[in-house]
Amino acid sequence: MMGTHEKSSINLILCPDGIAAMFTSEPTLPQRIERMISATPLIDPHTHLNAARPQAPDLASLMSYHWVQTELKSVGMPATDFDLALPADERVRRSIPYLKRMRNTAMAWCLFRIFRDLYDFTDYDLTESNYKDLFDKVAKTGADPAWADYVLKDRCNIKTVVTSLGNAPANINDSPDHFLYMLDAHYLFCPGVATDLEPFFAGRHTKSEYLDALTKLFAGERPASAERLERQVFNWLDLTISGRVRFSNTFIPIEQRFEPPDIAQVDRILSRTKSTPLVEADLDALSRFVSWKVLEWHHEQKKAFQIAVGAEYFICDGKSIPRFQQNWTSEMARSFHHFGNARFDLMMASDVLTHEVAVLTRQFPNIYASGYWWHNFFPATIEKIIGLRLQVAPMTKIGGFLCDAYYAEWTYGKLAVVKKAMSSALAHLVELGFHEEHELPPILQQILHDTPRDLYDLGPR
Repeated sequence: MMGTHEKSSINLILCPDGIAAMFTSEPTLPQRIERMISATPLIDPHTHLNAARPQAPDLASLMSYHWVQTELKSVGMPATDFDLALPADERVRRSIPYLKRMRNTAMAWCLFRIFRDLYDFTDYDLTESNYKDLFDKVAKTGADPAWADYVLKDRCNIKTVVTSLGNAPANINDSPDHFLYMLDAHYLFCPGVATDLEPFFAGRHTKSEYLDALTKLFAGERPASAERLERQVFNWLDLTISGRVRFSNTFIPIEQRFEPPDIAQVDRILSRTKSTPLVEADLDALSRFVSWKVLEWHHEQKKAFQIAVGAEYFICDGKSIPRFQQNWTSEMARSFHHFGNARFDLMMASDVLTHEVAVLTRQFPNIYASGYWWHNFFPATIEKIIGLRLQVAPMTKIGGFLCDAYYAEWTYGKLAVVKKAMSSALAHLVELGFHEEHELPPILQQILHDTPRDLYDLGPR
């Protein structure tokens, strides 16, 4: 069984005297580059790992990653079979026939790479006759407090992970040394899309709750004017983004823009909130004001702001698809330029935006591009994206990896995909003569470690 690194092939050649001579072939260029990546320390600036228990508790949880569920549903698995009330063993058993139907996809490769490398499961398919041993192994590692560190540190060579603030322990200072945090600010920016974000917006599901959410955020004080709301936002961010919490992130639908608010309109809305119910236009004006002020705070404090964009949300029973809008780049670039002291890191779900985003990072000192998010996380698109970015953007503006994983095992699996795709892209550039092989380690060090460290202020304090 191969591990994380590809092994050299062994050839047997029959010599004239009848004795078999054994020759070990040299690893290919992509294999050598993959080994360079494995030897490079990594920072993962976007995960959803729970700091207290980063590993999957059981096989059903490991297989429940929503990217896998998407494909299982697409091949016919009923929604009722995902019911968490079902025993873990039963959920796994019900998924087996549908898993076979998606076995060709990158997500399936990722899942079975986890099975193979971390649990010595070498069968091509999961079946009712072979899953129980794997089920027991995952349950064992799920109860092992040292397992996640082994996966993240020893198998992935990850030095720092940044997870959502809602995944911190009650006392954030009890976090493992390699865990830092980001504030999920989605609800502040797009309350009609973002829902149920801990620790500040748990249970929030609709735009109509926006003012109530702000009031709760500000210790029960309902903002009475635009000036007061600005001060409340700034004070809250001062308290929240500090210490182990290093930056904010949000996802926004592709149709959303950052636009200057109408201060007089916000004053009028807030002056009548006690007597008149707010309509959707009022809530849009409030969220636009709050969004602008959040960006303004990041500008004043010279903080990083992570933005995930390039998708349309909640179409046809909650599905998402990649989307591109023709004027998005030019319209949003004006906002990025306006808040020139903030650092904007773009995570794209639409491959169509790949070239435009790479050019933005080349043109604007405060714009970066990181990772391969959601609908872009497939080997062919990763290879295209990293190959283009490395030719267009300075390497100090490129983040080479983020996993968006909920369990440490998925960090490992998704890193395996990135290693393959990245090594292929770099090998192509070497073969074309744009880089020499010996020039790659410092580039890898920069995009996999130094850029996210510096962009997000992740060094020790």
